[in-house]
Amino acid sequence: MKLGLTLTLVACLCLSFGAKAGNDKHQDRHQSREQGAKTEQRRLAVNGPDQAVAIAQRQYRGKVLSVQSSGAGYRVKILNNDGQVFSVSVDAASGRVSRK
Repeated sequence: MKLGLTLTLVACLCLSFGAKAGNDKHQDRHQSREQGAKTEQRRLAVNGPDQAVAIAQRQYRGKVLSVQSSGAGYRVKILNNDGQVFSVSVDAASGRVSRK
């Protein structure tokens, strides 16, 4: 009787440790995906529209009229001191600015 109870207890412990190990692996994969997303964000030279505006204004002086997300970056519309309106593209990956 004691042997049967002991075997049952050992089996239950093995099963619970096995389930715990499986949960740890799932949690590790989830954390790995989150870290990958954070790393990708850090790799970008431009992490948001405010940063895109700041980069565009370093190269082109004037009043920013609008900023929009555009494909792989941002499009910033600027009114210069001469009254001309133009757009520049800011590449999110490199931070490169090009006038349109």
